Amino acid sequence: MQKKPLQILHCAMFSINKYGANYYSGHTRISNGFIRNGHFVYNFSYRDVAREESLLGIKKLGWRKMNKRLVETAERIAADVVLLGHAELVETETLIEIKKRLPNCKIAMWWVDWWHNLAEYDRVMRPRMPLLDALFMTTDPDYVQDHYTPTREVDKFFFMPNSCDPSMDIGNAYDVVDSLHDVVFIGRSFGSRDNLLTHIQQNMGDLNVGLYGQGRENFITGHRYLHLVSNSRIGISFNRDNAMPLYTSNRMVHLAANGCLVMTPQTPRMTELFSHDEVVYFSTEQDCEEKIRYYLAHPKEAAAIAKAGQKRAHKDYDAQMITSEMLRNLLA
Repeated sequence: MQKKPLQILHCAMFSINKYGANYYSGHTRISNGFIRNGHFVYNFSYRDVAREESLLGIKKLGWRKMNKRLVETAERIAADVVLLGHAELVETETLIEIKKRLPNCKIAMWWVDWWHNLAEYDRVMRPRMPLLDALFMTTDPDYVQDHYTPTREVDKFFFMPNSCDPSMDIGNAYDVVDSLHDVVFIGRSFGSRDNLLTHIQQNMGDLNVGLYGQGRENFITGHRYLHLVSNSRIGISFNRDNAMPLYTSNRMVHLAANGCLVMTPQTPRMTELFSHDEVVYFSTEQDCEEKIRYYLAHPKEAAAIAKAGQKRAHKDYDAQMITSEMLRNLLA
């Protein structure tokens, strides 16, 4: 492991213009992890910079200047590492210029969306891949390489779990006496999620169910979001695609780290991240309902699983540990 502090330029969507709404995002957690490991991190909020550099405040009109500013920033801080968090507005030529000015600088990218969005931004992502010293994704790398062949051009490709943060994830939902909800689901409504949401609405009206994120009227962010997951007994984590090995929304770690009993479909290889003793897996909408009702009726069993899930999240998925592993792999 590199012993001297590194200068890390973290180019990601920090959403400065949302004024704290997404303060708990994975971008911030990753930066916090690097800082706790003793490194300097400069957060470059690329979409905000693109807007700021446009006279009309439209990011598409400011993307060229944003790319220029990214190169300038890398050079000014003498970046040892440029880390791209998605950063779909960053052009290939920009990365080439950074390498030209800073020959020893490592360029890496992390990606927490499903792999389909790599293909959506193919114009930028395809030529970027050979320039990356490492790629980190919250999906099994072999699976991604099979479905998006440009990723085979990356020098190093690693799985990266979603992270928790001990300064944010401080809830103990299993200890709350007067919970906000028996069951909470947070997420947009589309695809197979619609079937689950419909089943919940039609069959679980006798329970205190909280549904958030399906529209503007029930969208929840900021401290209200973390307060919600820390004060609900059961949380459902349901991905847009439950066929991708190891892939899960970051919400699964948020729920587990804050002591909420997690219920989720058994995505391939997911038990490598959380065992059956740490979260509850279900197969169908009916199976989900039955297990919800069982654990609401058996709170001690539910609390035991929730505590085990929380312990696993903070032990194995702390951002400090994850970023340390990222650097070890990147610099090896």
